[in-house]
Amino acid sequence: MSALKDHTVVIVGASSGIGLATARQAAAAGAKVVMISRSREKLEAAARTVEGNVVVAPADMLNVEELGGAIRSAGAIDHLVLTAVADEIPRIHPLVELSDEQMERSMDKLRGFFFAARAAVPAMRERGSITITSGASGLKATRGMSVLGAVAAAVTTFAHVLALELAPLRVNAITPGVVDTPIHQGEARERVRKWAESDLPARRFGEPEDIAQAILFLMTNPYMTGHDLVIDGGLTV
Repeated sequence: MSALKDHTVVIVGASSGIGLATARQAAAAGAKVVMISRSREKLEAAARTVEGNVVVAPADMLNVEELGGAIRSAGAIDHLVLTAVADEIPRIHPLVELSDEQMERSMDKLRGFFFAARAAVPAMRERGSITITSGASGLKATRGMSVLGAVAAAVTTFAHVLALELAPLRVNAITPGVVDTPIHQGEARERVRKWAESDLPARRFGEPEDIAQAILFLMTNPYMTGHDLVIDGGLTV
């Protein structure tokens, strides 16, 4: 019997990339999956690609009331997965070139994850789990990513502290490396792919399914909490 059979998994950021891949794998493992993302149109299109018990609940994770309503619609929650992130590439700039607006938008990931976790915790089963997506820039200093890297590090620390505060609810961070998601497009995507296949120790561009597989491990291993699982093809070695 699957460890996720009859469990409810809520995924914030489920319309594409890692969130969608996680929705597919969780549903295939027997879970009821509640998919949350900002665009109803994109969310419904994504849900049509998921086989299994799927519910869509459109909400902007920066809208506290909207997000809270979407999360409450799930009922009792076994697992919360936070993957939502806007396109961060336009915010990669040296410090002196970052605008106030770019700095503020870089903080949105932490804000949204805070709002989502706060809304979900009262509805979560005692021995469920929260998995929070961080980023490799929080582990490896990268030019132009001073604020984005600081936010990634903060997200990881957020997960560690929640693992203590919310025990025995399990909380983990997951840190992907360079992954083939919609933020990489056109010629830039091909440049990243060629770089990954020639320079990364794993010699491949990460796929959303690689990260989703690790998220399911974090959800279903009852002895895993307070950890940051790095799945980066060797980027941070």
